[in-house]
Amino acid sequence: MAVGLLVCAAWYYTILAGFYILYCPVMYLMFLNHICYRKVVDVLFALWELFPVALFQWCCNTELHHYGDYVDPNETTIIVMNHRTRVDWNYVWIALYHATQKPYKNVECICKGKFIDKPPDVKSDILDVMARGKSKIKFVLKDEIKSIPGMGWIMQLNYFLYVKRNWQEDQVNMSQFVDYYKRLRYQQRVVLFPEGTDLSDDNKRKSQKYALSKKLPNYEYVLHPRTTGWAVLCSRMRSAGLVSVYDVTVAYDTPAQTELDLLRGNLPKHVHFHFKRHPIEDLPCEEDELRIWLQDRWKEKNISLERFHREGTFIDFVSKNPPKKNESKSLHMAKLAFIFWTIIDISFLYFILFSVLFKFWVIYHTLLFLFVTKYFGGFHNIQYRILDKVNFYEKLF
Repeated sequence: MAVGLLVCAAWYYTILAGFYILYCPVMYLMFLNHICYRKVVDVLFALWELFPVALFQWCCNTELHHYGDYVDPNETTIIVMNHRTRVDWNYVWIALYHATQKPYKNVECICKGKFIDKPPDVKSDILDVMARGKSKIKFVLKDEIKSIPGMGWIMQLNYFLYVKRNWQEDQVNMSQFVDYYKRLRYQQRVVLFPEGTDLSDDNKRKSQKYALSKKLPNYEYVLHPRTTGWAVLCSRMRSAGLVSVYDVTVAYDTPAQTELDLLRGNLPKHVHFHFKRHPIEDLPCEEDELRIWLQDRWKEKNISLERFHREGTFIDFVSKNPPKKNESKSLHMAKLAFIFWTIIDISFLYFILFSVLFKFWVIYHTLLFLFVTKYFGGFHNIQYRILDKVNFYEKLF
């Protein structure tokens, strides 16, 4: 119990400290130089992504096992994965930390027998180098998450894609999201949980009831994916430079199903990720066919997870063999980042205790984000409007 409380407290406190000390000053850059702002906040997020890696792996001895294909951090891609627990996304950062480690110059993708390498026309500046290409993760999240103090506000500034389960509004948000990064010519990795919710007992019963009504097969280890949003997102991102789709399967030894499980200290000791890369050329173009493609992947995923829980290995459905287990990356960078964030944590505590000016800074930005979230839908909408005006004036002059 004590370990869980410490882990959750350190995790959330660091988010708050980083938000008020680092993100709030940088936020105003969006009005002056939006391209520079986009890169700076992504560098900050890249630094924060290293914190949970150190927190869970270094401090809590969680072992991350990753299999299959190398994940290129310098290409625009969609990552679709099963939603085993409510806290899966905590472990996505850890998995990508290791899976984006390139073992040698050209990596053979076992799924298609092709070679993956960084495109020759990708130009990097100092901010790209600092982020090492790994800062461009964008989650598709439920709309209410953007209102969570600290965490949701940072995600607004990093322009994640929020969905409301209202298709008319979601289409608009999706179009703006794709258009925003297309205008910036920005490569990003969009993490999507097509099931929409976690594999709890109640959600499994609902999924099986749905399968019965639609005459679909019952799944034991996954829920039936929601395919409409996936198909539209894939189609629109294809026109914005989508290079690949990664089918990712996650499994745990003892999963922490909810945030309460983490608080109680019920942390998994072994987390397994299987990455399967699909070049965009191998995916169908029509949205109806994209829906079927995703349903086929989920059928395979259920079979693979059944074998994993029975024999301890996933299945590569192209080679018909267990996927290769990859070496984990050194935690040196994560440990350095952990020290950096510890300094930020201490600084935040000092300023909040001894600086009246900083207290006003915290109060002001808290009220500002509450106001913008309530009346403008969040700072991601502000960013889109700013970029829209910038492009208008560029065309005008």
